[in-house]
Amino acid sequence: MKKTFALFLLKCVLLILPFLTLLGLYFYDDPFEVLHEYKDYYKSPVAVNEGYVGWQYYRMQRDSVKYNSFLLGNSCTMAFQAKDWEKYIPGGRAIRLYGSAERLGNIYRKVRALDAVQDSIANMIILLDYATLKQTQIGNISTHVLHPEVTGQSNWEFQMCFLQTFFNPDFWVPYVDYRVTGRYKRYMRGVINREEVERNCRSNDVYNPREKEIADYGELYWERHKKEFPVRDTVRKVSPSIIMKKQFDMLSEMRDIFVKHGTNCKILINPKYDQVRLNPSDLKQLQDIFGAANVFDFSGVNEFTSDVHNYYEKGHYRPLLGRKILEAMYGKRDTIGIVQ
Repeated sequence: MKKTFALFLLKCVLLILPFLTLLGLYFYDDPFEVLHEYKDYYKSPVAVNEGYVGWQYYRMQRDSVKYNSFLLGNSCTMAFQAKDWEKYIPGGRAIRLYGSAERLGNIYRKVRALDAVQDSIANMIILLDYATLKQTQIGNISTHVLHPEVTGQSNWEFQMCFLQTFFNPDFWVPYVDYRVTGRYKRYMRGVINREEVERNCRSNDVYNPREKEIADYGELYWERHKKEFPVRDTVRKVSPSIIMKKQFDMLSEMRDIFVKHGTNCKILINPKYDQVRLNPSDLKQLQDIFGAANVFDFSGVNEFTSDVHNYYEKGHYRPLLGRKILEAMYGKRDTIGIVQ
C-alpha cells in the first residue's frame, strides 16, 4: 500500500514538474516585463505589449517631464519623432502612447485615462485608418491588453492574460528554444524580436534599424525587400463605410475632452501603401466631429503614397514622410498633391 502511494506521489511530481519549471522560468525571466517596474524596458527578446510599456514610461516620468502632448495610434506612429513634432508646438513635451494594431476602443480609453490624470492636454495627434476605426472593443490578448491604470481592471486579471500566453506551446516552445540556443529561427516570428530596436525612454520614440540598411544600401534596399511591396491594384479603391453609432459616440466623447482641455487635436488618416482611400462618408463624419481644419486625410493615391521610398515595407512609413506630413498639418506646405 505504501509503495503504491509513493509511486502515485512520484508520478504526480513528475507530471507537474514541467509546469513548475516553466512557472519558475516565467517569474525569473519576466519575459513580458510586466511583473516588475524597469527604468529601461524592451530588454526582453520577446515582442512585449507596446501599449503597456509606453504607458509605464508615461506614468513613471509624468511628474518630472510634465508631458502635455500625446501621439496615439498604431505602429505607424513610429514615423513621427517627438523632436520633429515639438518644433511645431512651442512648449510641447511629447510622448508616443501607441499600440500594435491599435484599435479605436483602446485609443478612446487612453484619452479618457489622460483626461483623468492630466492637468494639461495641449496637443494631440491621433492616427486613424479603416482597421483602427473598425475595432471598438479593447484588446484582451497579451500584446494588446491595456495598462490597468487605463482600464481600471485588477492587476490579477491583467497578469493572468500574460501567464496564459506564456503557457501556450506556441509561445513557450520558441521562447525556451531561443533562451537555450540564443539563435533566432524563422518559426519564432511573432514571439522573439529578430532585430534590436533603438528607443528613446523619454518620448517612447523608436528608431527602426531598417533606416541603417537604407543608408547602407540606398536604392538597393527596395530591391532586396521587393517581396514586402506587393504590386498595387491600378483600380483605385475605397474602404467600406465603418463609422457607426458606437464609433461616433466614442469619437464625440474624445472631442468633448479635447474641448475641455483646449487641446490642439489633429486627426491624421494614415497614408497606407495599399492606397485604399478612407470612405468619404467616414471622412465627413470625422470632419463634422473634430472640425474640417483638424482632419488630414493622406489615404488613397497621392504624392506621398505613390513614392515607395517613403516606406520600410507595405505596413509602415518612414520618419522622412512623417516630417512631410507634419509640415502639411501645421501649415508649412500649401498642398499634399492629392490626385484621388
